[in-house]
Amino acid sequence: MINGQCLLSFIPMRAEASDRSEQVSQLIFGETYELLEENEKWYFIETSFDQYRGWIDKKQFSPQVFEVDTDRVYAYASALRQFENKQILMPLGAFVPLEFPYQILSLNEAITLFKSYVGVPYVWGGKTNFGYDCSGFTQSFFKTLGHSLKRDAYQQATEGADVMLLSEAQTGDLAFFDNAEGRITHVGLIMENNGSFEILHASGELRIDLLDHQGINKKSEGYSHNLRLIRRIL
Repeated sequence: MINGQCLLSFIPMRAEASDRSEQVSQLIFGETYELLEENEKWYFIETSFDQYRGWIDKKQFSPQVFEVDTDRVYAYASALRQFENKQILMPLGAFVPLEFPYQILSLNEAITLFKSYVGVPYVWGGKTNFGYDCSGFTQSFFKTLGHSLKRDAYQQATEGADVMLLSEAQTGDLAFFDNAEGRITHVGLIMENNGSFEILHASGELRIDLLDHQGINKKSEGYSHNLRLIRRIL
């Protein structure tokens, strides 16, 4: 078994061993992984954090150089940090060595921080504050709380406990949405305020929309996602 570690801001993970293949996820700074397979230019890996699999370019491989502590999470505005004679633009949610600043946030602190990134673009497979997909955002959000979530929306929908009605939802619950075939395709973070609900989610960009029993109401655009279920993670 050979272990690697992401020592760049992020590394794309691809569905196939090709630069033309879709990005299915990302490694972000500090995350470790195991090499499972290789060809001339690519490694097939499994991440330690969420057991996700994909291909990374061999040129971006680095051996593991520091031990990961899941309580040492970078939860600050992104900034250039010196590491091994390089300036790394540190992404939100990175695992960092002891000499770096780190913290685990409260729920309210995390909401305040992530709201400051509203407008960050949607990126398929993205899980940094440079660009999120829906489940990449929710995974990163809970990472800053010291809680591990699986990678994809349909996987996250199996975690936590059921909340039967939207009226019983609390800030920090996750709302999941399905398509016409009944497949879970979207997830977002519920924010409750005096019996009304909003959702912080990545759809085109990281954004805040209204949420009701039918789904996500984008006001002038109408309903964009059909509410399927709610899960309480915390």
